[in-house]
Amino acid sequence: MSRRRFSPLDRVMGRIDELDVQNLAILARRLERERDLMETVLDTLREGVIVLSHDSSIEYANTAAVRLLGVSEEAVNGSELRRVAPDIAKALDMPVAVEALTREVEVRYPEARVLRLHLARVGGSQDADRARRVAVLSDITAERVQTEDRVESERIDSIVALAAGVAHEVGNPLNAIGIHLQLLQREAEKLGDSPAAEKVRNAAQVCRSEITRLDGIVRDFLGAVRHAPPDLVDADLVTVVAETMNLLKDQCGQLGIRVAVDVANDIPLIMADRNQVKQALFNVMKNALEAMDRGGEIFIHLEADDEWVVLSVKDTGVGIPADKLTRVFDAYYTTKASGGGLGMLILLRILRAHGGTVDIQSTPNVGTTVTLRFPLKHRRVKTLDAPRA
Repeated sequence: MSRRRFSPLDRVMGRIDELDVQNLAILARRLERERDLMETVLDTLREGVIVLSHDSSIEYANTAAVRLLGVSEEAVNGSELRRVAPDIAKALDMPVAVEALTREVEVRYPEARVLRLHLARVGGSQDADRARRVAVLSDITAERVQTEDRVESERIDSIVALAAGVAHEVGNPLNAIGIHLQLLQREAEKLGDSPAAEKVRNAAQVCRSEITRLDGIVRDFLGAVRHAPPDLVDADLVTVVAETMNLLKDQCGQLGIRVAVDVANDIPLIMADRNQVKQALFNVMKNALEAMDRGGEIFIHLEADDEWVVLSVKDTGVGIPADKLTRVFDAYYTTKASGGGLGMLILLRILRAHGGTVDIQSTPNVGTTVTLRFPLKHRRVKTLDAPRA
């Protein structure tokens, strides 16, 4: 059973036929104040409220709704919703037999966002001309992004944990094979210097060398993918860039690749795990080098604004097609003939653990730019203190 709240005006409205001109004027002023109060109340809501007439024209829109529609207040009232916001108008199309509905819709104007819409039919059950639809619009863009980030983070963690487990299991049989090869070599020593014995010893030595190489790969892989919370300390990103470039100096020289580093003045310290950040930058640089067969240039730019320290790495390599760019952070996905396809996944995980972001822009046959953003110290503190969703 619906519940109705009565105002002091209800008693007056019940005797409206008995009122004289003076009292009618007083009543009109009271009604105006009541209307202003209700509009003020509705304007304090964060949700947008829209009242649509039977022909879908806008009879009322509160301040939040006007902002979500991206038009001026003067352009709202009386306008057809489909002319003001076609995406929302389409989402608010209600079948005749339905009294209320809730759905989510993505809109592109005045900016890309996700809205949750609740629509209800009010009044005019017997008279179609008096029918109204009331829509409540909630901006859930941040909520959707946080949910997607949390799901993506959990997906990354599960993939990395699986990869680490597989690498660990590979290491165990490698150790067993190495032990048995040692035994085989000892037995071969007992056979003297015969050609057959020498052949066995050489084969065993080759196998042991390959096992040592594979064992090193597994150790490096485990060190890269094992989840470890960053050990946050004051870090100078300029120094980290210099150390990473020193590691890759010889390889750049062999490939004939020139590297230009541009550092803006007064780059502030960030809270970071130096080793993890170096690993992230190393992954970006390795991808840039592998995108250029022989020759080319890499431009590294470092700057800061009020919120971030921004590190960009631009190469003149083969670039990444648009249909593949969306998959670069997928586990085991790679556009190269060789490679495990985990480098960018690890990069993304490291940046997220630091409260940062990764952006990639690429044009085939022109090059790729990877931008890493690290929050400034004051912003990082806020990130760490924020409650978990």
